[in-house]
Amino acid sequence: MKRLRRPAAPRATLRLMMIAVLAIVVALLSSPTADAQPFGSWIVLANATPGYVRVLHSPALNPTAGLTVEGWVAVPAVPTTQCRSIIGKNYLQTWWVGFCGNTLRSFVRGMPSVRDAGTIADNDWHHFAVTYNGAIRCHYVDGVQVQCWAEPGGALPTNTAEVRIGSDVAWPFTPTGSINEIRLWSVGRTVSQIRSTINVPITAPQAGLVAVWAGGGPADVVGPHDGMLVGDVFALTFPVTNLPCSNTATSLCLHGRFGVSVDWRTSPSNAGVGHLTPLVSSQSGVFWFFNSSNWELMVKVLNGCPLNNRWWVFSAATTNVYYRMKVLDRHAGVQKIYFNYQGPPAAAVTETGALATCP
Repeated sequence: MKRLRRPAAPRATLRLMMIAVLAIVVALLSSPTADAQPFGSWIVLANATPGYVRVLHSPALNPTAGLTVEGWVAVPAVPTTQCRSIIGKNYLQTWWVGFCGNTLRSFVRGMPSVRDAGTIADNDWHHFAVTYNGAIRCHYVDGVQVQCWAEPGGALPTNTAEVRIGSDVAWPFTPTGSINEIRLWSVGRTVSQIRSTINVPITAPQAGLVAVWAGGGPADVVGPHDGMLVGDVFALTFPVTNLPCSNTATSLCLHGRFGVSVDWRTSPSNAGVGHLTPLVSSQSGVFWFFNSSNWELMVKVLNGCPLNNRWWVFSAATTNVYYRMKVLDRHAGVQKIYFNYQGPPAAAVTETGALATCP
């Protein structure tokens, strides 16, 4: 754990603040779902010891013709009467994204424009996206379109408020949990565009891309919109261990270091995790979803380090249901996540540049 900033405070107060945040860190590390995040480090926030990333106003942070706000969060649900800010630029006037209860909420034209749809607050990592293309606003969770609404036409409103990650100038209620890879676009991205970069870090400018706060902030890795840390904000990565892993009923261990797990769903009320079949070796394994005689997904990790200094990830599936496959390198604390979306037959994964964690 890396302490990014410590505000001036009496020693006893600091000790209590550290205890509170360390408790959150331990909870995240011990959670079986805390391994669904696809990029390097992330910021950890605590509602009891508020902290956030502050980004000073710039006209570019007020997209008017279109808007996409996306990122990764791992937060617990709060009572439905409470809301927490993920990122905002004064929800009373312009745009804001957060959650109330366990539901994704957004504003694009100030308070009258409130919309709710999509479950994100279950203490698991989820990718969210809110898009507006000048006529339609949509919510996405993990690359799946949850709901869309027709919106009034015309330019979006602007203001001179600062952007806050983990807060908002008009709703300074910090979530308890983690935020990663926040991206702001001046266009309403399509579902195919969202999916094309959902598990790919963006480190260079692209058309319509305003800012990328990698790791949740504070640095903008594609532009000039760097932020500053306010209050208690911590950085966290996956724990690194050289101890060998082992297979479980729902987790595959490859090369003694790569943990592979899968979760699936056919509808909000019908979901589960993949289970290992007996067909397992040190380099590959097979998962079933619905019953042990109906195999769904084969996955393997190959050592391509002598060829291109990468570990390779391959998979093949005999299914058309939604699933999320997570490959975690325990030796490096790095993970890659792959999605299949319900409908067409699952495409094979043949990524020869998956993990730059050699040897």
